[in-house]
Amino acid sequence: MKVKFLKLKNWLLVSLMGALGLSACHCHKQLAAPEEEETPVVKEREEMRLMYGVPTMNYMIRGQVKDADGRPVQDIRVNMLERNMQTTPEGGLVGDPEAIDKWLSGTEARTDKDGRFVIQNSGLPQEQVRLMVRDVDGEENGAFRNQLLEVDVTPADMDRTHAGGWNQGTFNKEVEINLEDK
Repeated sequence: MKVKFLKLKNWLLVSLMGALGLSACHCHKQLAAPEEEETPVVKEREEMRLMYGVPTMNYMIRGQVKDADGRPVQDIRVNMLERNMQTTPEGGLVGDPEAIDKWLSGTEARTDKDGRFVIQNSGLPQEQVRLMVRDVDGEENGAFRNQLLEVDVTPADMDRTHAGGWNQGTFNKEVEINLEDK
């Protein structure tokens, strides 16, 4: 009997907290207009919104990968790394291999015959985006070293036309990557 009572009590508390938490997301109360307005025109009242969440930014990184002679290289993998991913000096990743593979498969781009790639992702706003460039086809197009590149996120590369709320806009950047032979 005591267990059933505790389960009921917990269910009621969780339901109450959930209802209060969800209702706090948006407030329909309008801000009152100032009592002493200088102009006789009544200004439209603004709606006050209360939000909680996580700011996000869309990332679109385009580029071209070339060898040391300036020729485009096909079948090179380019990944955008999560900002907290730890790397080794050789360009490997540290952590749970399953989680790393899942992340990499979601942010992977392969270069086409012209060496071009496009990565689209969304995540937390960052000051820098890290790209991991890997030669995975063996000797087919040449043997190249893995590289980690840091791309600065600057206001000049930001598109804020669709920004609003927690959406901070889109980061658009064109990069050129020059590979080093092994």
